[in-house]
Amino acid sequence: MFNDFLSNLTTVALQVLVLYLIAGVGFVADKTKIFTKADGKRLVDLLFNLILPITIINTFVSMERTREHIRGLGIAFVLAALTHVVGILLSTLSFRKKDVMTKGIYHYAITFSNAAFLALPLAESVVGKEGVFYSSCYVAVFNVFAFTYGINEISGKKAKINVKNLFLNPGSTSVIIGLPLFLLGVHFPDIIASTMSKIAACNSPMAMIVFGTFFANCNFKNIFAKKEIYYVSFLRLVVIPIIMMFALKLIGADNSMRTALVISASAPVATNTAMYSAKYDNDTALSSELVGQTSLFSIITMPVIVALSSII
Repeated sequence: MFNDFLSNLTTVALQVLVLYLIAGVGFVADKTKIFTKADGKRLVDLLFNLILPITIINTFVSMERTREHIRGLGIAFVLAALTHVVGILLSTLSFRKKDVMTKGIYHYAITFSNAAFLALPLAESVVGKEGVFYSSCYVAVFNVFAFTYGINEISGKKAKINVKNLFLNPGSTSVIIGLPLFLLGVHFPDIIASTMSKIAACNSPMAMIVFGTFFANCNFKNIFAKKEIYYVSFLRLVVIPIIMMFALKLIGADNSMRTALVISASAPVATNTAMYSAKYDNDTALSSELVGQTSLFSIITMPVIVALSSII
């Protein structure tokens, strides 16, 4: 068992290292002004609105329709929702004495992981197409919670929730399109399938380069100065994924689903925490510090958590 743990730890750690080396390209590009955070923000729109949906739809269409995969989708949606509910419950019990705006940032950070820009590329690297298949469910559920609970918290309970955004967002829409195509066994012509596959191949490197430009703008002195950030890191990187790990164990999930969903649950604080903070006039510095610390710690915690999930 220990040898299996070490083997899985090495495999995941190498994939995490590769992704962070790609992020390092973005970091250097920002510092040398070749490709800055402002450029990254524009590229986020391309990634989130076009490349990520194509990646998800392409995965659904190319995935073999089996009873196990159909059952797995249902389980993945339920467990992804459960993970967010656990995050909400833990955050509700935390930071009660903080003002509503600061509390909102901490609550958002505890609940929402970097599911699209880090977890999905990592799941693809470690598990392959099935990793994207199950992680896509997590991304869709993430968007439903982010556009309701998340925005309500990070705006200091000022933002009006737009119901259409629950479904008319790229993460959810791509699953809404891809799911029936998968269930009906639809396959695209080779020329379309090849085009989509090549676009989907851009998702991981582009997402990590953008991530690197945001990381380059963190205040590295501050990310280790506040004890509250360590508490968020502990909940986000350790407690929530361990709860997910045992939930997956209880239902007897197969290895691919278990790995993909644990990766999604154990990812650092969502990059869009800082973006939403800026949009709703909240503390962008604190948001960046939360993203920065959890991203650094996740280099160690994600491989350990994922390796543990494979042997319990």
